[in-house]
Formats: sequence, C-alpha cells, structure tokens
Amino acid sequence: MSRRPVVLLTGASGVVGQSLLREEAEVTLLAAARGPVEAGRAARVVRCDVSQPLLGLTADAHRALAAEVDAVVHSAGLTEWGRPAADYEPVNVEGTRHVAEFAAAAGATVHFMSTAFVAALLPGAPGGLTESNVTTPYVRSKLRAEQLLAESGVPHTVFRPTNLIGDAVTGRTSRGQIVQSISDWICRGRAPFVPVHAGNRIDVVPQDLLSIAVLRAVEQGVDSGEFWVTYGPEAMDMGEALRICTEHAAERGRTLTPVPVLDPEDPRAREVAGLSPMTRTYLSVLRDVSEVTRAGGGVLPTSMPELRDRFGVPKVADTEAYRATLRFAAGG
Repeated sequence: MSRRPVVLLTGASGVVGQSLLREEAEVTLLAAARGPVEAGRAARVVRCDVSQPLLGLTADAHRALAAEVDAVVHSAGLTEWGRPAADYEPVNVEGTRHVAEFAAAAGATVHFMSTAFVAALLPGAPGGLTESNVTTPYVRSKLRAEQLLAESGVPHTVFRPTNLIGDAVTGRTSRGQIVQSISDWICRGRAPFVPVHAGNRIDVVPQDLLSIAVLRAVEQGVDSGEFWVTYGPEAMDMGEALRICTEHAAERGRTLTPVPVLDPEDPRAREVAGLSPMTRTYLSVLRDVSEVTRAGGGVLPTSMPELRDRFGVPKVADTEAYRATLRFAAGG
C-alpha cells in the first residue's frame, strides 16, 4: 500500500482550515497555525507563521518540515473585507510567496484557496471594481497571490470559492461570516430593501464541498488546474434567497413583510439617511458584492460539474444548504 501523502495545512484555525480538519481523507494532515487551533483530524499541530520568511521557523526546522511534506493546502489569509490594501500584503501576498518557497524546497504541490471574486478582475471581465468597493483590496491581494504562484514555477492548483456558508447538511461552521450576519439581519425584518443588480445570481457554497474537492485533489495527486467552487447558473436569485429568509423567520415565530429588491443605481436605494449605522453598512456591503458579481458577468464561472465528476463532490441544492446554515446560526 502506498504511503498516505503528508499535507501541511496553513490557516488551520480559519473557517476553511477547520472544515478541512473535519473531513475524512486518505492523507496525513499537519495543522499549521500561529495560535490555538482545534486539531481535528490532524496528526499534529505545527506552530508557524506564513507571513515570516521560512514560515517563522529556524532553518533546520524548515528543512526538516520540507523533507516531510508532499503537498501544501494554503488556506491562510486575511479574508476580512474593508481593510487598507497594505493590511493584506503580509499574509495574502508575502505569505503565499513564503509558501511557494517552502513548496519548492519540499518538492510539494500547493493547493491555494483564492476567491471567485477574482472573476471581476480577470482579463475579459465585462465589468470592473471601483476603488471604493469594500472587497477591492482583498480581491486584488488574492489575484496577486495567484500570480506569484504562477511565477514561482511550483506545481499548484487554484480553488476559487464564492462566499462560504455552513456545512451542507448540518449548517455547522466554526465561525459566522458575512452571509450569516446579513441573513440574520434580513430574517429579523431589519432590511428596508435589498440592492441587487438585475440578473445577478446569489452564489454561496457550503464549506464542506470546498473541503471535499481539495482533499480529493490531494489524494489523486492533482498538481495543476483552476477550480471555481461556485454554483454558477445553478445558483439561486435574490427572490429565492428572500423566500427562504421569510420561511426561516416564520419557523422562529416572526412574520416578515416583503423586502423590496432594488437596483443599486435606483435613487430609492440611495435613500439611507436616518437608517441605523448597521443597516447602512449592510446595504453598502450588499451593493458592493452585487457590483463584484455584475463585474464578473452576473453569473460566476463554475467548475461544479467537474468537481462532482472528478472529485466526487456531492450534488447539494444551494437552497437547502442555505436553510441549514440559517438554522445552525439560529441555534438549531
């Protein structure tokens, strides 16, 4: 029997890292993190910092780790939107450079967790992102990281997930993210309207689908390819998302009045004076995310059919996974 590949998982304490550590796989995982981490299925925890040269290790420790590792799943990154561009450089950009250097020393393949939002910046994209868009510095940092990997010459894959929600069945997530926060706000009847460009799909993906795809790629020894972990044309529209929110609210004993869906350029969508700071923030985020989707064509590129056929990713309705996420976030 061949030896199980040894995989260094960066960002083990993050949402993606924790999801990966919950999945069964024929690999030996080493959970790399700077601070406390739930090790899950990891064989051991490796204390390191991708923002530092040699991953923050001594030369001897770096050399020893490289001799052990067959692949790197690089999920470490600053994913919070709205930060200055410089904040993303140490981990998202330089961290990827350091991971590529480690992989070159190890003779390892890198499996990089990027974002589907780079669709708005790729050549041929029908639109573009404004400088004021809350996601722009983050998306640029991920695209630059992809370019660094390509320039490094190390064998690598790029996985581009859209916004992640909880586990497809249980809705579980190690930490709530923007989809859960905005959904809860809507379900509590606090949204005066929702700004979305006509034709946009509301593309969210269960985190375990990403984890399954990545781990199967490692098991199969895949060392090249770009994979869009999105629903693409299968994704729900905002009307369906709002219907699910209405049903969820009813399960919790609340009745939602219909929430208008407005084009972000509609003058009514700019009437935010007097609204609470949180409401103004969420409306601004929704406008910016809608701009990203529209800039990518309104429907994100997808590799979902290939992920199902090649990596055995289960076919899960995004609507059912979204319902599970809402229930988990509400306490079951």
